[in-house]
Amino acid sequence: MPTADIRRSRRIPGPAASVLMIAGVVAVVWAPSFVAVGYAEGQASGHLANPASGWAFLWEAVTASRNPRLGTADAAMQQASQVWAGAPAVASGAALKTIPAIWDVPVPAGGVEPAGTRGEARPDHGLNWVVTGRVRGGPEQVIGLLDYRTGHVEWDIRPVPGESR
Repeated sequence: MPTADIRRSRRIPGPAASVLMIAGVVAVVWAPSFVAVGYAEGQASGHLANPASGWAFLWEAVTASRNPRLGTADAAMQQASQVWAGAPAVASGAALKTIPAIWDVPVPAGGVEPAGTRGEARPDHGLNWVVTGRVRGGPEQVIGLLDYRTGHVEWDIRPVPGESR
């Protein structure tokens, strides 16, 4: 009989078990959203508001990670250093981000505005390396996007206003 009492004392009461089970389900449903927020560029809150968005990010990350051309930060920076090697834009960093289908490229105070309608980036895929650097010696700003899978330039700040080509 003492064994039965021990088993009973280790069991979680009904309401507490239900709460733990619900909390576990919520954690599993939203877990990818919390990971996606770390990679989000733009509206990160969309991933938390909609768990399907977090799962879409996870799917994109898993499918894109199969032999990508720019699979590491070093590879991305090497490519960025070749593409943006000199005036007017020089690359200084690259960060892997998930970019919305239409992204208003941010411009810091004192930064160079992209020419014409180039203020919007429209990448083919969600995962991109956001390349930062300086344009004409100004502040650090986004100067380009490199596709994670292919390594192709998805968006480029050049030509910049006032530049002759």
